[in-house]
Amino acid sequence: MTDKERPEPPEGYERYDQGDRELSETEKAWLEEEPEDYEWMTEMDKKILRVLMTNLTLTPSVIADNIGHSRQAVSRRLNMLRAGGLIEKEERGKYTISKKGVGFMEIGELPEDGNSENKSDG
Repeated sequence: MTDKERPEPPEGYERYDQGDRELSETEKAWLEEEPEDYEWMTEMDKKILRVLMTNLTLTPSVIADNIGHSRQAVSRRLNMLRAGGLIEKEERGKYTISKKGVGFMEIGELPEDGNSENKSDG
């Protein structure tokens, strides 16, 4: 995937750079997973992963402020993303994107569910 095809990071942030390191066999396997394996993902999940692609460790409140959703809704989605292995909990209440999450974002846009932008996030 070229840089032109990758989603742009939020304004004021730089793209996550892994340098020239080689991918492990596990990481290569993650990249080969079919997008259908992640049908549970929502538009909010995509926004969360884009913010975490900044290579920062962030709290649900900071993520929520940057994507325009409530902290409670972000916390629920962080639990799903963590269960899917796409993010990691660094310490209490702080999250970062995992290698699997970076790999998933590198293969292209996540599946869209159509109406997720209009859903109430409680």
